[in-house]
Amino acid sequence: MSLNILLLITLFILIIPFVIYLKSTNKKGKMPYAIACFIYLGVASPVVYAVINHKIVQYVDANIGLGLAFFTTWFLTICLFLISLVFFFKKRRNKE
Repeated sequence: MSLNILLLITLFILIIPFVIYLKSTNKKGKMPYAIACFIYLGVASPVVYAVINHKIVQYVDANIGLGLAFFTTWFLTICLFLISLVFFFKKRRNKE
């Protein structure tokens, strides 16, 4: 699988917790969107930087930083997904 395809899949999957959070929040205005965008950029930046670095610098051996960047982003994606599920179920419970 190409590194670019893996990056795009990772970034697309990272959007899902933010969509769930924004749909389940009761706050109105621009602040929830600004916070979500800021956190998204913070979580996605290590993997984007690692992929760009891997494309520019041709390593002779394995690039451990690239793997760590992907694992860190995937771990944070799972954490954000669990947090967004908590918000979703809390809103659903309050609705009933």
